[in-house]
Amino acid sequence: MTNRSLKVETYERYYGSVDEVVKQIENCPKCGAKFIITHLSDRENLYVHEEVKCTECNFGTEETLHILN
Repeated sequence: MTNRSLKVETYERYYGSVDEVVKQIENCPKCGAKFIITHLSDRENLYVHEEVKCTECNFGTEETLHILN
């Protein structure tokens, strides 16, 4: 992990129209560029580790766990 902590996904933090929520998920909040998003799945523990990076600015890396049930 880099300078940001690992968090577990909760959809309560998203609000607004569908287009606004997609923009919140896919675009950098600092510069507005599209994120590079990678996923690593762990089928034994039933989660997906997501890492998002912005290549346009120094936003850093954000890591999220998505629980599969």
